Amino acid sequence: MSSEYVHLSFFKTHKIDYIYHPNSKTIEFPCIHCQHAAKMSSKSSEWFCDHCHQNGNLSNLLEFSKLHTFGKLFVPKKELKRIIQILNRLSKKYPDECNLSSLKNRIIYLVNYCNDKN
Repeated sequence: MSSEYVHLSFFKTHKIDYIYHPNSKTIEFPCIHCQHAAKMSSKSSEWFCDHCHQNGNLSNLLEFSKLHTFGKLFVPKKELKRIIQILNRLSKKYPDECNLSSLKNRIIYLVNYCNDKN
């Protein structure tokens, strides 16, 4: 597991969007060539992009990060957190609106349901 922590820390340290998939031991991140989602083995650091068919390893990503910035990746957990923050601010601003609390709970349920299906 120690090499997995090293690979994950690269993404955290460089503030690169990523999604860790513990079941498949892969890290999803924006491809440095096409900005679509590439997947890296968290054990070997070898990565491949299904969209542009480029590949490499952690060394390639480290060299790229010295001169460039990575693109963005849609991270569902981060987006859910942002949505909940907005709904919490709205419910403080409009405390009589009971539908906001219900909406928040429904959104959380929907996102969790979708995550469980994937």
